[in-house]
Amino acid sequence: MSSALIVVDMQNGFLRQGNLASADNATALEPVVGEVAAAVDAGQWVIFTADTHEVDDNEFAVFPQHCVRGTKEAQLVDELAGFLDRDLTYLLRKRRYSAMFETELEGLLSRHAIDHVRICGVCTDICVLHTTADLRNRDIPVTVSAEATATFDAPGHPTRETQRWALSHMQGILGASVDGAVP
Repeated sequence: MSSALIVVDMQNGFLRQGNLASADNATALEPVVGEVAAAVDAGQWVIFTADTHEVDDNEFAVFPQHCVRGTKEAQLVDELAGFLDRDLTYLLRKRRYSAMFETELEGLLSRHAIDHVRICGVCTDICVLHTTADLRNRDIPVTVSAEATATFDAPGHPTRETQRWALSHMQGILGASVDGAVP
């Protein structure tokens, strides 16, 4: 059996440009690059998720338009895109919060006998949390990197408090391990 790193939505549309880009999310970039480099060096699978929407996606009733298919926003940030040509890396496009929803992730994990997942990326309280929940609902052990996750600041969504809540929820309710201090 083996483990994999899932890197959630480290895209221009959440870090650099567009309606949901956030300097708070960008704080996770350096630690995420470190996570990816370590996983590649260890010969582990690295699965990059990419939030990818059609122009008329129903999610835009909740969030402003973002990461539309074919736009620069939908692309991985340059610091991570270079890893896509490595062995054991995979780009998984998704259209909802969880990387398990209507994607081939479950099949990839099964086909490659992956029995443990380490997860990092953005947004901790949305896509990282929902992906972790779906993995845990399948009894797959998950470790969340506290340092290599981040979320945005907005009215009613304070970064530090939201980050703390999400990491605590994944640990205390979903049974994930959290690597690093919960802020």
